[in-house]
Amino acid sequence: MAKNYKLLIFAGLSGIILALAFPGWGFNLGFLVWIGFVPLFYALNRGYHPFLTGFVAGLFYFLIIFRWFWSIYPLNTLGIQNDFASFTIIFLVYAISSAGMAAFWGLFGIIFNFQFSIFKKGKIPLILRLLVPAATFVLLEYARSYGFGILWAGSGTLFGPHWTLGNLAYALTNNSLALKLSSYVGIYGICFIVIVANFFFLKTLIRKNLRSAGIVILIVLLVTLGPKLLKQRSPSPDKEINFALIQTNQPTKILPTPKETLNAFKEQLDLLTRVAKEHPESQLIIFPEASDFFKNLSLFLTGAQIPNYFSNLFKEPKLIVAGARIIDTNDRAYSRVFALDTKKDIIGFYDKRLLTPEGEFLSYPTKFIVNLLSKTKVSEFGELRELGVGEKKVSTVNFRGQFNVAPIVCSEVLSPGLVRQTTEGSDVIVGMASYGIFHGSVILARQSLANARFRAAENQKPLLAASNMGLSYVTDSGGEIRSTTPNQGAQILTGSIALNSQKSWYNRVGDLPTILVSLVLIISFSLLTIFRRKKGGS
Repeated sequence: MAKNYKLLIFAGLSGIILALAFPGWGFNLGFLVWIGFVPLFYALNRGYHPFLTGFVAGLFYFLIIFRWFWSIYPLNTLGIQNDFASFTIIFLVYAISSAGMAAFWGLFGIIFNFQFSIFKKGKIPLILRLLVPAATFVLLEYARSYGFGILWAGSGTLFGPHWTLGNLAYALTNNSLALKLSSYVGIYGICFIVIVANFFFLKTLIRKNLRSAGIVILIVLLVTLGPKLLKQRSPSPDKEINFALIQTNQPTKILPTPKETLNAFKEQLDLLTRVAKEHPESQLIIFPEASDFFKNLSLFLTGAQIPNYFSNLFKEPKLIVAGARIIDTNDRAYSRVFALDTKKDIIGFYDKRLLTPEGEFLSYPTKFIVNLLSKTKVSEFGELRELGVGEKKVSTVNFRGQFNVAPIVCSEVLSPGLVRQTTEGSDVIVGMASYGIFHGSVILARQSLANARFRAAENQKPLLAASNMGLSYVTDSGGEIRSTTPNQGAQILTGSIALNSQKSWYNRVGDLPTILVSLVLIISFSLLTIFRRKKGGS
């Protein structure tokens, strides 16, 4: 028993290796994802408490990649000034989130162990032996993308496969081939390939077939390094736009003072003036999430003065995209994105749909915890930060027949399906984010960049993202980074980018083919297993 207990060390090793492969460290170890599951598979093959073995691997993995949770401390941005209360709440959310996600890996451990016991008996085609574990993992990963939203459900929850936190495909964000493949099979197709490679590597090690192991290593090296040696083909620049991203550095506060609001607005005005003077060719100007630029502008200028302000600032019409927290006629607050034609008026808006638990609404578990500490805080949060889910399913805005822009807001970049739906008919995706509540976490900003690169690649659309207290960046329609800000300070990022109005294969069909293929493989394996047992019994 003691010897078997040591198998958990292999499970923990898998979690650590895969966490090192995940983006956020500032260096690229993504290639480790091709071998990261091998220790876990080895431990599961030994049959020691398969759920616990899978759970331990997942727990190590998620505890490490979710370390950005601690950047929220202290919770003064949410109105909680007590440091002990902040620590307690963050620890519980961090621990429960990590354990909740790891539970899906525990389920995979049980199913994989059962499958492997059948594989050992033989009479299962080799192709099924290789593909069935991958299909199982893909289906559980898809279920896990629902799990985070269910775990932290609240009044602002949008239920669906949206929370792809920790998906293994993101480890390959620097792999051009993986990005290209995602335009056909999405991140779940990439996960499928990763698990097949890991399982094949395990099989070669078990059989001590050094030749096969060498072939696997060579293939992994070619897949990892090959795309870097090949010249990435960029979209045809027949249609380009000039852009300007306005990056701010404004801490999030639940109730900023008038002076703080004025200073933040002045920073925005100064950056916009720089764009007008130094880069007048910019056609598209983007502010970060919830910048309140238009709202603040209306506090200092009348409705008639605002058009004059923009006319004096820009000779040619520009499209400015900026967000604000608004309250509708039903006293419901939303994170709204406005698109303004500087020579006309507001030409479109979109309300954020995928809201962040504990940042834009309190989940039911957290409300219970906070209620134990202070019922007043729950009420204050509801009045000052609780947001509603937007109803518009498409965010695309047409600017003077020249180009179509589709905004996505912060956490929405995690959802492949939501971005695919929201950006319908677009030429370029506009990302808007604020890391103020996370005190400018660089780790989270880097992980968000990995998410964004896959959203761009999946939909074959360039993505321009403006950030507050984070990093602003530009990716082309292949997900390759074209430019990024050097630091998190207030600045502008300008340039030009090729548009793409064509739909990718993934943009047309989404994750459905990958999920259906995985289901067919599982069903085929199950039917074959039943048939073999009946035949053996007779």
